[in-house]
Amino acid sequence: MIIHGINAVTEALQEEKPNLERIFVTRGRTSPRLQNIIDLARARRIPVQFQPVEALTRKAETPRHQDVVAELSAGELATLEEILEGRPTLILALDGVEDPRNLGAVLRTAEAAGADGILLPRHHSCGITAAVVQVSAGAALHLKIARIGNLVTTLESLKEQGFWVVGLDMQGKNQVREIDPDTRLVVVVGGEHRGCRPLVRQHCDFLVSLPMKGRVSSLNLSVAAGILLYQLI
Repeated sequence: MIIHGINAVTEALQEEKPNLERIFVTRGRTSPRLQNIIDLARARRIPVQFQPVEALTRKAETPRHQDVVAELSAGELATLEEILEGRPTLILALDGVEDPRNLGAVLRTAEAAGADGILLPRHHSCGITAAVVQVSAGAALHLKIARIGNLVTTLESLKEQGFWVVGLDMQGKNQVREIDPDTRLVVVVGGEHRGCRPLVRQHCDFLVSLPMKGRVSSLNLSVAAGILLYQLI
């Protein structure tokens, strides 16, 4: 998998165990931020190759690579059990988010808000791709992300373990102030086209909507998820 851009590559290098095979830098280009990447890579014994800008453009499949491209080795996602081992208090579950740009944006916000884990259904959901990592500005590399088979079954199991499930839904009747932020929470955000599925909504302890005071009827899902997460922490 290929990632590109100064922020994404820097974030990948700052991981405790960088998941990088090699880094490519445009030959003849210099800047303090590029030099920082080169220094970090060499300190961690990750090969750095200097190549023509055209070579980086081919690898990144875009000219907007900021003169640095990195090749990720095949990393492993977490399991739900591994997430629970950390005694999480805030888990984000995504129900049918299919656009990698939306997923990347949500992951960036979730990491900034301190989410302890992310649940992604295996079906009808975008996976962790280079585009997702790129849009997340590398935040996806810092998160514990688990692919799960059945979201409803997983929510039932988490509720049995003491979690409260909060769904973000345009028709929700609950207010954020009704939710105790000191409880263990699973926040469920639905996909771009249909929101949370009916069966998923039925398994939520709270269905929260965000007040819309203007003329638009809805928010982008990553923006809405960010607002809710920050209200809960």
